[in-house]
Amino acid sequence: MATSDGVSNGTQSPIRKVLILGDNRLASSIISGLISTKFDVHQIVHAQSTLSTNTNATIHKSDFSQQSLASHFSNLSPDILFSTQSPGSYDFQTQVINTAILTHIPRFVAAEFGHDTLNCKIQERLPPYKERVKVIQYLRDHESSIEWIGIATGCTLDYALLSGNLGFDLKWQSATIPGSGDEVFAASSSAWIGRVAHSIITHWNDVKNEYLYAAGMLVSGNQISRQLQDQTGQKWEVGNVDVDDIVSEGERRFERGFPDAGMFLMERSVLFDKGLDAVRPFEERDAKKVLGLDGGEKLEDVIKRVVHEHGHRRGGDSPEESLPIASY
Repeated sequence: MATSDGVSNGTQSPIRKVLILGDNRLASSIISGLISTKFDVHQIVHAQSTLSTNTNATIHKSDFSQQSLASHFSNLSPDILFSTQSPGSYDFQTQVINTAILTHIPRFVAAEFGHDTLNCKIQERLPPYKERVKVIQYLRDHESSIEWIGIATGCTLDYALLSGNLGFDLKWQSATIPGSGDEVFAASSSAWIGRVAHSIITHWNDVKNEYLYAAGMLVSGNQISRQLQDQTGQKWEVGNVDVDDIVSEGERRFERGFPDAGMFLMERSVLFDKGLDAVRPFEERDAKKVLGLDGGEKLEDVIKRVVHEHGHRRGGDSPEESLPIASY
């Protein structure tokens, strides 16, 4: 039976203790979704991490070796493990899964919360997703030993806008939108990801051993542009670029030995390329209802928060680091 502070299961212990593996934006979003709950939240971070205290989670440092993780897993004995570290590494993820099984952790949430890993065309466009889909298959092959969930939430919209990675420049109030601007894609705010994480826990028995789709909204570039102009009260300079040109430039950057720059462009192209059919499962297999998340979130509300946060940054500059569009 689901409760406000955990779930009970006839064959599993109730979910009370939650462990998040990793120190990144996805981990922060998950932890934020568990604030004001009665969960006992713990986080494993790298030994060199500057994160030493966290009012919302108990911090544990590790070198992320199997021996170190096994020790933490055994000592903490969590009821559920969220993996957020190195999502594109099959070797690391399977090491974590195997260690979780050996230390009797009953539930595992895959390092997803981005694009649809099961989409074969996305796998071809974004090579790390070939590794990610192998992890999902590995979980399916081992679900008799550990229950699991993988979930796609689409583009992390607030981060993508604040960084400029989506093609919208908040400082100069200009935008370059791939395609016509009417292409619809899945998107979520970081706060929504936290809500999804909480709902995964409280609805575990309804969704376990499945790959789910639960985006906060379905939006287009033109809708984002209109909301930004409304919220800033300014007329923006808006242009368009062909999606094929973005893909071609991304391929050239890969060939010239700039994989990060190439991946940046490929990530953006996924959202606006109708040929990938990336939005369909979010429309046809939407899991928000079963997760108790009916209604989603409003684009207007997310844009308001983005404009507000941008206005409070010193000098209106973008974040220092480049933030990924969908994957953490």
